[in-house]
Amino acid sequence: MGNGKFKSIKGKFDELSDRRNIVVIADEAHHSQYDFMDGFAKHMRDALPYASFIGFTGTPIENTDKNTQAVFGDYIDVYDIQQAVEDGATVRIYYENRLAKIKLKPEEVPRIDEEFEELTEKEELTGRQKTQSKMGKFRSHSWNEHSIELIAKDIVQHFESRDAVLDGKAMIVCMSRRICVDLYAAIEKIRPEWHSDDDKEGVIKVVMTGSSSDPESFQRHIRSKTKRKALGDRSKIQRQA
Repeated sequence: MGNGKFKSIKGKFDELSDRRNIVVIADEAHHSQYDFMDGFAKHMRDALPYASFIGFTGTPIENTDKNTQAVFGDYIDVYDIQQAVEDGATVRIYYENRLAKIKLKPEEVPRIDEEFEELTEKEELTGRQKTQSKMGKFRSHSWNEHSIELIAKDIVQHFESRDAVLDGKAMIVCMSRRICVDLYAAIEKIRPEWHSDDDKEGVIKVVMTGSSSDPESFQRHIRSKTKRKALGDRSKIQRQA
């Protein structure tokens, strides 16, 4: 039994077995795992041509790529959010749409281009081209210092108003590490008491990967895998009144 994401390795694997009673189970079986050109997924198929392949995924459909169902076959079972709510496995989800009106200054376009490079640095050329076609829309309403401040203010006000009547936590998901860093700084400016250099203190943290080559502003948010896990464990602890 192996564990890990399918990796790209060169060469062709010989058939290991023609048995039909072999079952291959793939976790996180979404579009990033398919790679049938020179990836491990292809080698598994070559080595075990008559095996049964079963995939588990929470993201079975990709608009710009193949669908998991097309690769692995029909669904054996579907466990959706509604069933999870009914089982008590997750809380009911409520969606509130919030729009931030943002205007991008011409002189900030080069900064957006840098952001695009960061977002797509690991993509194939065709993937980059697809992403670039969407960047035109992104330019028209993307982030800048003013928009970050507006969003930070809205997040703080929204969280505090909800927290006054409903005990809970919040998770902010950003498009890139740079936005995470800038948004943290903007929130810290509004509520400095939320920050602490100690991972065991403070009520707001950025969880991201990085290296010593990243900008200076990134460095205080870069932690080892062990420290990131510790923050994750801390976030799961019930808040004390």
